[in-house]
Amino acid sequence: MDFGADDRTQGEMPDHYAPHFEGTARFQFFESPFEPGPAVFAVHFEAGARTRPHIHHSGQVLYVTHGEGIVADRSGRHTVRPGDVVTVRRDEWHWHGGSPETPMSHLTVQMPGSEDVAWDVAEGNWAEGYG
Repeated sequence: MDFGADDRTQGEMPDHYAPHFEGTARFQFFESPFEPGPAVFAVHFEAGARTRPHIHHSGQVLYVTHGEGIVADRSGRHTVRPGDVVTVRRDEWHWHGGSPETPMSHLTVQMPGSEDVAWDVAEGNWAEGYG
C-alpha cells in the first residue's frame, strides 16, 4: 500500500508535455495499482495555466482537488471547483487548467504514454478572451 498527498508545491513539468501547456503547471505522480493500465497523477496549474486542446484515445477522468478552473469541450467552457469529477470520453476534444485569476489542481486517471494523447487537433476558439 502506498500513501501520498495532493501537494501543490510538488512535481515538475515532464519535458515531453511542456510544448502542450501554456503557463506554469506541474505533474505530481502517484503509484498506480493498475499496471500496465491507467496512470494516476495530479496536475497543479498556476492561475492562467492550461493545456492546449487535445484528445485522449482512451478517455480521461479528472477530479478537482484545489482552486477554480476551466474544463472546455466543444459545447463551451465549464467552471470546475474542488469535488467536481469530469469524465472525458474517448477522442473528445477538450482542454483544461486554472482560470485566468485562480490556480487549480486536479487528480488525473488516464492511460500512460504519449500514443494515447493526440495534440494535433483543431484549436477552435480556445484562446479567445482568456487571460
